[in-house]
Amino acid sequence: MPRRIALVCMTPTLDAGERDGYELPSFGVRKIQAALLSDPAHPGHTVRLIDFGRAAVAGYVEEILDFEPDLIGFSIYIWSSPTLVEVARRIRRRRPGCVIVFGGPSARTSVFDLDFYRDPSDYLDAIVEHDGELIFREIASLPDLSRESLRATPGVTTRGGGGWTKTPKRPGVVDLNLTPSPNQMSLMPKNSVGYLETYRGCPLSCRFCEWGISEQSKVVFSADYIEREIRAFERWGTPSVYLLDAGLNLNMRAFRNLREATRRTGFLRKAEFSAEIYPSAIRDEHLEFLGEIGAGYLGVGLQSMDPAVLRLHQRPTESPRFEKSVRDLATVAHLEIQIIFGLPGDTPEGFRRTLDYALSMPASVRAFHCLVLPDALLTRGLPGWNMVFDERELSMTSCLGWSEDDILSMRQHMERLSVSRGGKSGHFWWSIPRAGLEGRRMAFA
Repeated sequence: MPRRIALVCMTPTLDAGERDGYELPSFGVRKIQAALLSDPAHPGHTVRLIDFGRAAVAGYVEEILDFEPDLIGFSIYIWSSPTLVEVARRIRRRRPGCVIVFGGPSARTSVFDLDFYRDPSDYLDAIVEHDGELIFREIASLPDLSRESLRATPGVTTRGGGGWTKTPKRPGVVDLNLTPSPNQMSLMPKNSVGYLETYRGCPLSCRFCEWGISEQSKVVFSADYIEREIRAFERWGTPSVYLLDAGLNLNMRAFRNLREATRRTGFLRKAEFSAEIYPSAIRDEHLEFLGEIGAGYLGVGLQSMDPAVLRLHQRPTESPRFEKSVRDLATVAHLEIQIIFGLPGDTPEGFRRTLDYALSMPASVRAFHCLVLPDALLTRGLPGWNMVFDERELSMTSCLGWSEDDILSMRQHMERLSVSRGGKSGHFWWSIPRAGLEGRRMAFA
């Protein structure tokens, strides 16, 4: 049955103007759009993507109501959750028969159970908490689009009777090569940044990271699929490609498929390439690949140099190879070392040691204010950590090792340091450029 389906997101305006003219469109919601438009069993859906790019609650509500959808999919992230939840509340009051489904990295029961988002029954019918393309396609094709049907759909979490009900997991491992691609379907804006996946999930399970614990981290996209993605970038002239993977070198099968696809196309030598990388797992073939394509930017997640803090957060302790790997990587790309202040179990003094160490490396440095993210500290923090955080922004206010004054003082210190070194800052991050690189553009810094 053809349906009218609204897909709603809020692409943020980046802090400090760091996009440098590049458009950074929302990718996740377009993956859902691609799945709906490519459904061979149920053609004819009318799908509208609604994205104001700002907290325009009234504007979202009016455009959604004008469209008169049967089904709404909200894709939410930390920056968009307050706005889009309020939009959903208003839609539910004015169009009570419309089915509302939430997905995206912040669509978790742990978020909706916070006091700030109380009474989720008032604004949603279901959540898709993990990869949602094929699940949302199945929801859209239900003969009876109702809460009862949602409760029978595998991979969905529903709300009712004051609690949550998770339906059975979808059977088997998803073949990522069957995933409809918004790149290959020309759903991404031309001349925007191109997003590329070679695998999903993360083999690590660090408590502070929103990647959380994945059951799919060994499943990869084939070299043929990645080649088709890259050729799509070439067709619409993307100036920059950003690798969405948890790390360029955390899945060797995926990396080798990427390298093979790159060998076939040659396009990554023409576009600026950006990725995250785990330096303690660097091999010669990674350095060779980065040298071949002329990588533009690599993010290096150090977080803390204190082994006790890393162990507390289930982060593998950085090996003695870390410094050598950073220096090797610095010969083939611009590096940014990423660190976090406000981590439970760390202290202001411990963070300052980490900061000094990061500044001694041949790389730029970015410090983040610790966030209490879903699939991370929000659900995997320990009781003794005494975490207090802002429920709207999920920013840490105080915790084990950090008083409220400590965190406020560190924000002020990072602001002063960033300004004095010619860096930039956003709401929850502060950058310090490597000496001599202040004028160099960083596509994803």
